[in-house]
Amino acid sequence: MAINFRQLEVFRAVAESNSFTRASHAMFISQSTVSQHIRALEDSLQVTLFQRDRRNVLLTTAGQNLLEHTRDIFEMIERAEVAAKTVKDPYHGKLSFGCASTTLLYQLPPILMEYTNKYPNVTLNIFSGTVQDIANQMWSGALDLGLVILPLSAPALRKIVLLEESFVGLIPRSHSLAKKAHLNINDLAGEKYILQRRGHNTRKLVDQFFFKKRIAANVVIELDHPEAVKAMVARGFGVSILPASVFPDKRSSAGIRTFPIPHRDLHRALAIVHSRTKRLNPIVVALSDLLQKHFRRQRGAGK
Repeated sequence: MAINFRQLEVFRAVAESNSFTRASHAMFISQSTVSQHIRALEDSLQVTLFQRDRRNVLLTTAGQNLLEHTRDIFEMIERAEVAAKTVKDPYHGKLSFGCASTTLLYQLPPILMEYTNKYPNVTLNIFSGTVQDIANQMWSGALDLGLVILPLSAPALRKIVLLEESFVGLIPRSHSLAKKAHLNINDLAGEKYILQRRGHNTRKLVDQFFFKKRIAANVVIELDHPEAVKAMVARGFGVSILPASVFPDKRSSAGIRTFPIPHRDLHRALAIVHSRTKRLNPIVVALSDLLQKHFRRQRGAGK
């Protein structure tokens, strides 16, 4: 008997959840029905797809091979559905988009809200990671569009710079320097620094800034997210340098005094990236255009 679509659906649910029970909940069928589908599939293929014990359900080599092709099948079906629907509505389908977590938190929510309101038939899949993570996903074809902090050495990707933003220094409000009328980076000599973890382009830019200024920064804490950095500074664990956009209301956070770092000394560029060779479909072009429109407006407001 030939395998059928429903058997593949159930197989994928078990394989991705490593559990017959979780698969039954996800598929809204009984666990015995899940077992029947898997047994029928194994009988049809004359292979064992899962190794089972009391605690675990693991794929065999045959199961791993089938899962890889099953995912391809479902992806092809999804693309076929989109292709058929876009004849009537070109703004219909799935858009995979990558960006840094800081950009997603501080700058993208109103843009994405406007986009989803305007194109309700588009499903956004958002991937968050470092610039290299996003570039790798772009090269593999998993992402349609990326929003990254430059630099990025990738000739195969087109880059559209959206914005250049400055940085600010952070010190605790409880620090003796917080009462000083004007602060600069040299005032923080000998202080303990709390910075974003290495691997982020923002951290690379800060390290380059320290090198040019001949500052031997004593980095005692490295964190992934700027909000965690801000929280540690506010509690007096050290000082920091962060992009100005992490203070979206233009005011210091509770417990933190900020001061500007000259743009000529330290700034970062935010850019859209996409494949130079892959034809962009209408939903990708629409998001790219909206991002450029928003940041042009933001640059105009900042003048």
